[in-house]
Amino acid sequence: MVDADIRRPADVLSSPQVRKLIDFDQPVAVLMVAILHFVTREEDPAGIVAAFRDALPTGSWLALSHATDQDRPDTAAAVTQLYRSRATSPVTVRSHDEIRDFFTGFDLVEPGLVHVPLWRPDAAEDVPENPSEFWVYAGVGRKSD
Repeated sequence: MVDADIRRPADVLSSPQVRKLIDFDQPVAVLMVAILHFVTREEDPAGIVAAFRDALPTGSWLALSHATDQDRPDTAAAVTQLYRSRATSPVTVRSHDEIRDFFTGFDLVEPGLVHVPLWRPDAAEDVPENPSEFWVYAGVGRKSD
């Protein structure tokens, strides 16, 4: 673990600890799970993802989950308000298309960018009747050439 701020990817990537732990000549995985919705538009989340992508060799992976208001604007608005009143970083929900755009330069693997319960459930009965109640999308992409 490295104590760093994702909003400063150059600092993360150039950290001696990171360079000691990760061989960027070999494919690696970057996990941006439940983090980018704490990055505001002004902080350029697409630029952050791109900085990490550009540091990765071909064949590397990006796993990402992100809150959305796509199907549940009422829930997203309530949670956003709660975080704005109690957390140091506000929640910024994004649409399916905005989240998918974070995968630029990556080929999404099946089943693509979907609500969390739909991302490779162990069994059909594990999928709730209304997956959009889990107002978070998840996806995994492999860095293409």
